[in-house]
Amino acid sequence: MRTADDVTRTMGEMKGAVMKVGQILSLMTGVLPDDMAGQLSSLQSNAPPMAYNLVEDVFHDAYGMAPGKIFRHFDKEPFAAASIGQVHRATLSDGTQVAVKVQYPGVREAIDHDLANIGLMLGLSGLVARGLNVSQLTQDLNEGIRGELDYLREARWQQRFADIFDRHPFIRVPRVFHELTTSTVLVQEYLPGKPFAHAKTLPQAERDRIGEVIYRFAFGSLYRYGLFHGDPHPGNYVLLDDGAIGFVDYGCVAEFGQDTLEGFKRIIRALLAGDREAWRVATEDIGILLPNAPFSTDMLYEHMHWYWAPVLEREVEFTPELAGEMVRRNTQTMGIGGQINRHCNVPEGMVFLTRINFGLAGLFAGLHAKGPWRAIVEEYVADAPPSTELGQLSAAASGGCGV
Repeated sequence: MRTADDVTRTMGEMKGAVMKVGQILSLMTGVLPDDMAGQLSSLQSNAPPMAYNLVEDVFHDAYGMAPGKIFRHFDKEPFAAASIGQVHRATLSDGTQVAVKVQYPGVREAIDHDLANIGLMLGLSGLVARGLNVSQLTQDLNEGIRGELDYLREARWQQRFADIFDRHPFIRVPRVFHELTTSTVLVQEYLPGKPFAHAKTLPQAERDRIGEVIYRFAFGSLYRYGLFHGDPHPGNYVLLDDGAIGFVDYGCVAEFGQDTLEGFKRIIRALLAGDREAWRVATEDIGILLPNAPFSTDMLYEHMHWYWAPVLEREVEFTPELAGEMVRRNTQTMGIGGQINRHCNVPEGMVFLTRINFGLAGLFAGLHAKGPWRAIVEEYVADAPPSTELGQLSAAASGGCGV
C-alpha cells in the first residue's frame, strides 16, 4: 500500500503522459493487485491540483483577465483534476452553471518530453515484436496525445457528438460554449450527477444497464457514425438522476472511414459465423496479423480470440479474470503466445481502439457487468433489429438505427 501510494502521488504530480499511464493501469482489473489499482483510481479525477495563482496565469494568457472578470462566480477549488487539466465549477452572467477545464501550464513541454521517451521505448520493443510497425504506432500516439492539448479541437469533436446525441434518451453530451473556449480553457455545460464510482453501490441490474449504455455509446458511435471516443475511464462518466449517463471528455477522439469500418465488421462477422479461416484473412487484411504467420489458424485463434471474447457468447459477464486474460494474451512475450505476438501489429489509427477494449473490460469487470454484447454488436455489423430495451429506445429516438 505504501508503494501504491508513492507511485500514485508521483504520477499525479508529474501529469501529462505519465499520469495517463497511471489512469490506464488503474483500469487493469485482474492484472494489477487490487490495492494498487484502487490507489491509482484516484488519478481518474482526483489528482493533485495546481495552485489557484497558476489558474489565474492561464486565464491572463488566454483572455487577458482573471476568471472573476469572465464569470459571475468561479470556484477556486477544482472539483476534478486529471492528466492535462483540472475542472472548476463556474456561473455565467445569466446564471448558467458551467464546468471550466483549465490546462496545466507547462504540460505541453512535459508531454513532448514524455513522448520522446515513449518513442525510444517503442523502438526497443520493436526489436522484440518484429511485427510491430513502431514508426506508425509512435506517430499515432504523438498525434493522439498532442491532439488532446488543443481544447479548440476538443470543442469541435464535442460539438459533433452533441449534434448526434441531441435529445437522446440515455446519452448526454454537455453543450460547449464556443465563444468562451480557447486552446487552453474549455467552457461547457455542467452536468450535475454522481461519479461513476457510485455504480458499485447499485443493484446488479442497474450496473448491467450502466455497462450497456457505455458499451452502446462506445461502439455505436464507431459503427453508426465512424466516430470513436477513446478515453474509457470513470472520470469521464457522470451518472445522471434520470438514468442517463453524461460523457464529458472529448480530447481523445478518432474518426474512421468506411473502408476501415468494413474491415472491422468483416472480422466480427467471421467470428460470429464461427469461420476461423475468414477471420484469419480479415485480420491479415486490416493489418492486425502479418501475412503468412507460421502458425495454424487454430493456434492463432486460441491465442488471439480473447481480444473479442465478449462477443463470442450470447451473454458474457465481465470479470477480473476475463479482463486480465485479455490484457495478458495481448502483451505476452514468452512461449507460443509471445511468438504469435511477434507477428501481430497495431495498424494505423487503432492504438486507441486497443486502449478502449482493455479499458472497458477493466471498467466493466469492476461492475461485474453482464450483457448481450454479441447481440448488440450484431445490430451494428449485421443490421440486426434492436436486441434490448435500450436499443429500442435509441432506435425510436433517432428515427432509425440507433446506437
